[in-house]
Amino acid sequence: MLALLAQAAPAAEWHDGWQLAVGTFTALTIVAGWIHRQSKADLKSVRDDLGDLRTDLKDEIVSAETRLKGEIARVEIDLKADIARVEGELATTRTELKADIARVEGELATTRTELKADIAEVGGDLKDLKDKLYDDARSQAAMYQWQLAATQPAASEAPPQQSPPQPKQLAETRTD
Repeated sequence: MLALLAQAAPAAEWHDGWQLAVGTFTALTIVAGWIHRQSKADLKSVRDDLGDLRTDLKDEIVSAETRLKGEIARVEIDLKADIARVEGELATTRTELKADIARVEGELATTRTELKADIAEVGGDLKDLKDKLYDDARSQAAMYQWQLAATQPAASEAPPQQSPPQPKQLAETRTD
C-alpha cells in the first residue's frame, strides 16, 4: 500500500492513492472487526458450551455418586443379612455338632461299659472253664492212678477192693 502511495505522489495521483489506502484500510479494519466479533461470539459460545458441559458433568457426577452410594448401601445391607444368616447357620451347626458329639460320647461310654461287662463275663467263663478242665484233668489222673494200682497187685497182698475216687473228693484236695 505504501508502495502505491509512493508511486502516486510524484504523479500527483497521491490523492487517489490516499483514498484507496484509506478505503483499503477501512475495509480491512471492518473485516478485522467483523472477524474479531465473530471470534468473540464463537469464543463466548464455546465458553457457554463448556460451562453447560461442566454443569452437565457435575450433575452426572452427583447423580452417579448418589446412585453408587445407594448401590453400596444396598450391597452392605445384603452382605450384613448374608453374614447374619451364615452366623445363624454356623450356630445351628455348632449346636448340632455338640449334640452329636455328646450322643457319640454317650454311646462310646455305653459301649465301653458293655465291653467291660462282656470281658468280665468272658473272664469268669474262662476261669470256670479252666477250673472245670483242671478238675476233669485231676479226676482223669486219679482214675488212671486207681486203674494202674488196680491192675498191678502187690506180691504179698491181694488187691484191695477200693472204689475210684469221686471228682468232688479230688476238687476238695486241689490246691491252687
